[in-house]
Amino acid sequence: MKVTDSAQRFGFLVADIQRLFGRRFEQFAQRSLPMTRAQCRLLAYLSANRGVSQTVLADILETPVPTLARTLERMEEAGWVRRRPDARDPRIERLFVTRAAVAQLQVARRLSDEVRDEALHGLTAFEAVQLTQLLQKVRRNLTNVVPTPLDTVVPAVLRRAQAENAEATGNAASAGEHAAAVGLLDDAGDDVSEYTDLRP
Repeated sequence: MKVTDSAQRFGFLVADIQRLFGRRFEQFAQRSLPMTRAQCRLLAYLSANRGVSQTVLADILETPVPTLARTLERMEEAGWVRRRPDARDPRIERLFVTRAAVAQLQVARRLSDEVRDEALHGLTAFEAVQLTQLLQKVRRNLTNVVPTPLDTVVPAVLRRAQAENAEATGNAASAGEHAAAVGLLDDAGDDVSEYTDLRP
């Protein structure tokens, strides 16, 4: 399908919807959130990638490392982000959201739901579900062909060790199990929140 009008092209349309959605979210957030839209986005990605390193998070967010470092410093001072040295390589700092950040994320998600409802105004419930399913399918298609960042929890050295162990024993554990065994998932089994940094 060839489309010559830029406003009708798929990539432009998706990007413009994201821009408008973000601007509307910002209007709501200014009244009820103590953080910026960029900080909310950072926390959302970090909550889904607990224990990620700063370098990989910068890659995920497509943000220059120095810019992300400054943002993280401010968020750490605000008590929303916590750093911990990697269990195997202390030179690497692992990032986690805190309980305070989880509370703010819950507010942000409620605001996002309000914007979503405005954006989907006029669509039937079936159309809204179908639209979401179609977009998820498009995302899967692109995920299959776009290189992903390094494992966001298990560093390369552990992946190599796991692969070598698998070859030696013929019975390798999954990456998630191995990460949990060395403490990289940071109390992931706790029932308070899947996002929360539970240590004081």
